[in-house]
Amino acid sequence: HIEALKTIDGVRISAIYDVARERAEAAAASCGAIVCSDQRQCIDACDAVYIATPPSFHREQVLMALDAGRHVFCEKPLAASLEDGLAIAEAAHRSNKQVAVGFNMRLRKGGMLLRDLHRSGELGHVYNFWIHRMGPGIGPTYNWRTDPQLLCGVAVESVSHDIDMVRWICGEIKDVRATVYASRADLPAYDTDVNVAMTLASGDMALIHVSWASPLGHNARGLIGTVGSAMLDGPMMWDWQSLHVKTTAMPYEQVTVINDMLASSDSYLNQTRRFIESVQTGVDVPASVDDGLKALEVSHAILRSAREGCVVTVGGAHA
Repeated sequence: HIEALKTIDGVRISAIYDVARERAEAAAASCGAIVCSDQRQCIDACDAVYIATPPSFHREQVLMALDAGRHVFCEKPLAASLEDGLAIAEAAHRSNKQVAVGFNMRLRKGGMLLRDLHRSGELGHVYNFWIHRMGPGIGPTYNWRTDPQLLCGVAVESVSHDIDMVRWICGEIKDVRATVYASRADLPAYDTDVNVAMTLASGDMALIHVSWASPLGHNARGLIGTVGSAMLDGPMMWDWQSLHVKTTAMPYEQVTVINDMLASSDSYLNQTRRFIESVQTGVDVPASVDDGLKALEVSHAILRSAREGCVVTVGGAHA
């Protein structure tokens, strides 16, 4: 986010706060910001605040920023708990400030190509959207994701990206049937693997399979329609190397090398430009607080389905 903000004319990174001061100092040195001693000082020094902390802190920090009259960019997921997500959404709606959620996959080349194909009609009626990705889990060094006081498993944190992509491309999710697995015996509350079958509001289907515990890395996602299919794929959890398209009218599959690798992706820059534009002009943010809350509702429906062994209606009771 810092690197993206530094490229935009008229934007100055004014202040940084981190619980580890040495990290704040290193970041501040790269952009000429001041290092703050607490959250309030940081918020007071800004017109807009980027919150890139573990999700269990988002409620406190977003509400503090909104109460101070600041615009907010909040990294995904919106929160860890539904209660916190609802509180954030309610505060955002009461404010007259822009609140964006960090679903940067909407601003990646591969994601936009897949969405365009869905909308073009080239594949006919698209009735199946599937997502598969896997890769190595969190390493042995300290990471907040595996801290017992802060942990947030794959269903809430990482799968939020996939849920948002399903909603963004294919529409709302009606219900879920899920299996969740925790591969770390020492962290039973830390889910690492999710399989979820979804019914969409349209009556169509979506499937998500994600593993944070595979030594092999792979990533693919695609659309199946009545007259064609399309697929993005790449070598690791988030890299999209190629776009594959095949319709019933084509004698051969078409493969386009797009090299949409996450590390070199323009998605953070595109997302940042859109957020700054929304602050300056009032246009819609790329992904809203409501998008964040809906993804969080689906994540908790997934966890409930796995826990109770049933189909769960999103935002409601058992199906």
